[in-house]
Amino acid sequence: MVKKLVVWVGLIITILCLYFVLRGLDYARMWDIVKKINMWLLLLTVVIYLGGYYIRAERWHHLLKHIKPIKAVELFPYLVMGFMFNNVLPARAGEFIRAYMTGTKKGLSKSSTFATVVIERVFDGLVMIFYFIVGYAAFQVITTQVVIPPINIRGLTLGIKDAVLLFAVIGSVIFLGIFIFMFFLIYKKEKTAKFVHKIMIIFPKGIKDKTERFLDTFINGLGVLKDMKGMLTVFGLSFLAWTVEAFTYWLMGKAMNIEINFLLICLIMAVANFAIMMPSTSGGIGPFEFFGVGIMLLFAYPKADAVAYIFIVHAMILIPIIILGFIFMLSEGLNFTKLMKEKEKEEIQ
Repeated sequence: MVKKLVVWVGLIITILCLYFVLRGLDYARMWDIVKKINMWLLLLTVVIYLGGYYIRAERWHHLLKHIKPIKAVELFPYLVMGFMFNNVLPARAGEFIRAYMTGTKKGLSKSSTFATVVIERVFDGLVMIFYFIVGYAAFQVITTQVVIPPINIRGLTLGIKDAVLLFAVIGSVIFLGIFIFMFFLIYKKEKTAKFVHKIMIIFPKGIKDKTERFLDTFINGLGVLKDMKGMLTVFGLSFLAWTVEAFTYWLMGKAMNIEINFLLICLIMAVANFAIMMPSTSGGIGPFEFFGVGIMLLFAYPKADAVAYIFIVHAMILIPIIILGFIFMLSEGLNFTKLMKEKEKEEIQ
């Protein structure tokens, strides 16, 4: 029931976001922009973007090595397949499937493996906070901005800059909250476990028991947080991976002959990636476009230019990983339908 509700809510959000993005669009101008893309520069951008995923595989190696040392080159296919499932399934199901596949193939606890995936997302969120702070400077540095009247809500005046800031602050609070909670699980394990158990009292016994079993092995996957050097390495690799991604955003602008200030790129990347935490059909389709295009419109870009750029950037993010993920599935002898069925039956241990 909950899964169906999440799917329907995600579908509605995607449709609404795309409606506002595509409404009143000059399709002829947008198509003209797309036709003039420098294909060689586009190909180079995609290659560099995929290189960022190998950096993520190296990061995952450091997250897992206290459980079992596995080389980044061995982890890379499972990481890509996990992101591929994220791109084609709703509710970021790829995070769970990646933990399931890797745990099964490499002989790891699935809940401990899932904990390392959670740490990845949290460190990604922390890096996004940094890039948002950098990108927010675009409002002060770039003078060409569209003046939008502030919204008055019960006496509270909220300008567009305030709304963007509020949106990012909410995302930042979520990631920082999870990060702090994980530290408590490591350094105040008994008290935090008791707190979780008290909360779980309100749930049925089956869910409560499953959560308590899951918690112990999940904590084992947080081992990197005990090691300052390891934690700094993970953060450094996270920062490098997202810096590579920011560079591909800039390079894509060059391929499309659209000049974009790097501060604005940082702002678009941060806000659009915070946005995909919202429910959507799959791959963040809808929220990513809505917020990415919205930011560009604030800085006076023609709507056709903004939509073309954001759509192509999002396609770069989704399509190569989907194709590569399916190739890896075939090479690993994995069946999509069977994997989905097995994952649904499997209880993370």
